[in-house]
Amino acid sequence: MPYYLILPLVAAFIYSLGSIVIKRALKEGVTMDQSFQITNLMLGLMFLPLVLLEKSTVVWAESWKPVLMGVTFFVGNWLSFLGLKRGDVSLVTPLMGTKVVFVALGVVFLTGKVPSVPLWIAVILTSVGIFVMGIPNLKQGRHLFFTVGVTLSSAAVFGVCDVLVSWWAADFGALTFITIGSVSVSLFSLLLWILQKRPSMKLKPKQKKWAWWAGSLVALQAIGMGVALSFFDDATGINVVYASRGLWAIVLVLLLGTALGNREHKDSGKAFWWRIIGTVILTAAIIIAVVERSNHPIV
Repeated sequence: MPYYLILPLVAAFIYSLGSIVIKRALKEGVTMDQSFQITNLMLGLMFLPLVLLEKSTVVWAESWKPVLMGVTFFVGNWLSFLGLKRGDVSLVTPLMGTKVVFVALGVVFLTGKVPSVPLWIAVILTSVGIFVMGIPNLKQGRHLFFTVGVTLSSAAVFGVCDVLVSWWAADFGALTFITIGSVSVSLFSLLLWILQKRPSMKLKPKQKKWAWWAGSLVALQAIGMGVALSFFDDATGINVVYASRGLWAIVLVLLLGTALGNREHKDSGKAFWWRIIGTVILTAAIIIAVVERSNHPIV
């Protein structure tokens, strides 16, 4: 397994844990807007020290590029929070795995690079896994158009964001690129808060604990993905491995769900088992991608 794929694998685990903590924060009474603002603030704060590690020459004249990346991340993040607010973690998190499809298409259309056949197979398997997860909702007449639509839109926007990072970061100055983009997200979030007439950010002690932990976890996993995408020209392979967050979400809900106040593995009934089957398919896609990259390393 190429060493750089460890980054998206760990990021996937942290993201899944963060999603469960976000859900717990919302359950404690933290609003979606409050959680969103805190997460975006942590994103900027945790990325900021990376600029001190920059060793490459920074092309400041093209600063619009990381800012544009920040815009796409901001929009994708807002949509993902909206999806988590409306849907189960074990459904929304795996659905976010469809990002790999949008990344593969984005790589083709924006950079002209065509992923290998094994990677395309992995992308297709990822899509099949997502469809299997949605079967019980269709059977029960629960179309959940809003949750699924919002989550897929988030995946598409994040897919574009990842392609931009992979495409532009190295030539700009990788660490400075992802730092500017992340700080931009914090600033856009602050602007939104002002335009919303500064809604209250006051939280009770218990709410603070969950909200700040959630924000820290989401920001931490973003660093892992940002570094992987910036330094290794393998956006599709990285995102296939990152899709393992669907698997991690299922595992964490089963092992830690009760302790973290999450009962969806009990409340979802048979739907949860369909999600497990879909996650197994997603895992097969990840294995294919890892094997392919092991046989044809890019670095």
